[in-house]
Amino acid sequence: MDQHHDQFRQPRTDAAWDEQKQRAAQLLLASLSAEIDRLEGMLAPRSMEEIMAELSRCLTLTAPSGMSQDDRVEWLTVAAMELLAVPSCIFDEACAEARRTCDHPSKIVPAILRYQPGHYISEGFLSNRLRIERAKLANIGAPRLAEAEENPEDRRGVVKGMGDLVKEMQAKVAAEGRI
Repeated sequence: MDQHHDQFRQPRTDAAWDEQKQRAAQLLLASLSAEIDRLEGMLAPRSMEEIMAELSRCLTLTAPSGMSQDDRVEWLTVAAMELLAVPSCIFDEACAEARRTCDHPSKIVPAILRYQPGHYISEGFLSNRLRIERAKLANIGAPRLAEAEENPEDRRGVVKGMGDLVKEMQAKVAAEGRI
């Protein structure tokens, strides 16, 4: 490909160039779709089975010796119901934090719900990233704006206007005696 070719002022129209643009668009489409799927997966809540598996790990570390098997199942069921809406990306880290800090089953669910992830993994940050990626995907086929022709007269008018403004401001400052 010619390195000195100005693709914006004189766009190429040959078939090889069209094929290259089409491949780039397909790669971009695939990349955006994969990123959207990844972000949606991170924001989706875990299944009941996954939640119960993680909670049972937490419960095993904190359950008192007198807690029967029936009591454990009942606790797991109630606790899992309380955590159904927690996004996946936060749930894993929150459970790990609960395993490190909790010493009783009654502290596990509040610790998970209270957990504050880093900004990079917060629900708001990921939701915003998902919104941006969806907007990019929706904008792939949008028509592009034509490049406006540069008019030297416009530039001279702006320069003259700025010069007049600077002179006016200098005169005002001098009149107030601040110089």
